[in-house]
Amino acid sequence: MLRTALQSTRQCSQRLLTTHKDAPLLNLEHVRTTVIMEQMFPPKLARKGALPKVTQKNRVLNFVDRVHAHKTPDITCILTDFVEGVGIRGDTVTVKRRLFRGKLFPAGQAVYATDENVEKFTREKQEKGIKEEAKPLGVYGEMTVKQLAGMYLKVPMSGDNSWVLTPKNVRVALRKAGVEVKESCITLPQEAITGPEEFNFRITVNGVKSVMVKGRVVLRHNDPSKDERIELPPTWLPTTKIKKTKQSAESLGDS
Repeated sequence: MLRTALQSTRQCSQRLLTTHKDAPLLNLEHVRTTVIMEQMFPPKLARKGALPKVTQKNRVLNFVDRVHAHKTPDITCILTDFVEGVGIRGDTVTVKRRLFRGKLFPAGQAVYATDENVEKFTREKQEKGIKEEAKPLGVYGEMTVKQLAGMYLKVPMSGDNSWVLTPKNVRVALRKAGVEVKESCITLPQEAITGPEEFNFRITVNGVKSVMVKGRVVLRHNDPSKDERIELPPTWLPTTKIKKTKQSAESLGDS
């Protein structure tokens, strides 16, 4: 009988080993299922050197908290590169754990905000002479520069009177397109523009970075039938929403 039991145990062990080898997708991760309980009736103090007497009444537990039901907090990290919509190099930001662990940290775009990393990037800013209250260009400034670079501005001008294009005319056209810019931030070409033509002008963002924007003068007459009928590019580059597929999610997990 003992021999039969030993053989059965050996066979079960071999089957478990075979199953483990043939199952590469076996999930061995720890599951956060911590539950905190407390005794409703704690046992009384025992004499010195003796164990406390535990009765059935002392085994009644009261629920306190379920740890795995709490939402995991966000992660505070330091960016090592410009990340669109998040920040620039050296910024200390708080992001979702999924974004940090699935994209930023594996790609080397962010690190944990440890004391060593904070000291490292603070020293880097001091060496470059960058003050904390006067950053060169924030994340929204970088996004603005990127969006303006793909803009095609249509500047309406009179077709019945003579004129010379000025920064004020460009500012009004930008305002109609939804962009507020000061005249001092607009730089036109040195050659005067007096007719319907394409031109490139420069916009300075936050007084730090400049971007070239394409534009065209479009004539508007008192008689609409005299207006020029030409097909022009859209003011803004069209954007499409990329749907997240199963394949892209798997590739993100592999990275």
